[in-house]
Amino acid sequence: MPLPTSLLPTTCDIYRPYGAAAPTYSSIPCRLVPDFSRGRGSGLSGVLVWTHYIDVDDGTDVLDGVARIPGSDTLSYSDGDEVRVPSGFTTRFIVVWVERRNLGTSQAYKRIYLMRDTA
Repeated sequence: MPLPTSLLPTTCDIYRPYGAAAPTYSSIPCRLVPDFSRGRGSGLSGVLVWTHYIDVDDGTDVLDGVARIPGSDTLSYSDGDEVRVPSGFTTRFIVVWVERRNLGTSQAYKRIYLMRDTA
């Protein structure tokens, strides 16, 4: 069972790879939340930093750019997919991290942490 549409008041487009000319997926229902105060990190290298997050249905195909360095527990961050909110607009976000929530329930969803791109 997907999340109720009342919880996902807008839509987004997902571009793969970041900077692609056309969206891979369009009009994905989502909820955009500004979260800079929690996501700004401490300025240390390798610390996860984000400006916003979106919640989407658990079946949404979206990729972050996080990889584990072989032989260690260190994570390497690079650009994931590009998200534009709302659909068809030019406000661009880089996917930093994808987290699955409420697994095993009828209300499973993905929280996608984003960094706003001002370029």
